Parts: sequence; C-alpha cells; structure tokens
Amino acid sequence: MLLTLNADNFYMQMASEKNPEREFKIISENLKPNQRIFISVIDVINEEIESAEMVKNRVLTAAKYIPLSQLGTTDDCGFSPFCDDVATNRKTAFSKIAARVKGTQLASEQLTS
Repeated sequence: MLLTLNADNFYMQMASEKNPEREFKIISENLKPNQRIFISVIDVINEEIESAEMVKNRVLTAAKYIPLSQLGTTDDCGFSPFCDDVATNRKTAFSKIAARVKGTQLASEQLTS
C-alpha cells in the first residue's frame, strides 16, 4: 500500500476516479498521523472546465474520510501528462486552476464555519 512508504505528502489522482469514496475509505483506514493527502479535484485530460461548486463538492466528499489537517487539493498529473498528446491550452489550464482555488476556498469556508 502506498501509505506504508516513509513519506509525509501524497498526491492522489482522484478527479477521474470512478468511485472516489471507495478510495477515500481506504486512505482513511491507512493514513498515518504525520501524512498529508492532496486529492486531485481537477481532471486535466477532460477539456471541460470544472465549476467551483463541483470542486467544492469533491473536497467535501473527501473531508468525510480524511481529517482537514491532513487534506489538501491538487490536479490530476499536470496539464500535459503525456509526451505524445497536445497540451491543455493556457486559457483552459488557468481556468481549471482558478476553479480549484475557488472551490477549495468554498469548501474550507463551509467546513470551518
């Protein structure tokens, strides 16, 4: 299992997962107190730009399983994950990043209020 590695931070591809709650449950059962999990909330392969609301909901789902002090957000793999494909255009990439930032902020506000 990945979480048995002697590492503090883990970046997990989740935005494109078919059943992320199953994965979150496994993470929660194996997470050590010193570890942080950065879950991806942006699918970089899909050109559709996620809404801040969609990102917020993904974070809220993860927060049911992962303690807030150990939870962070990121993107799936980067915006040009394969050397043989066309990179995501700059406008789309920045829009997706903005949605991640705003959606994470919305989730944080809801979770800490």
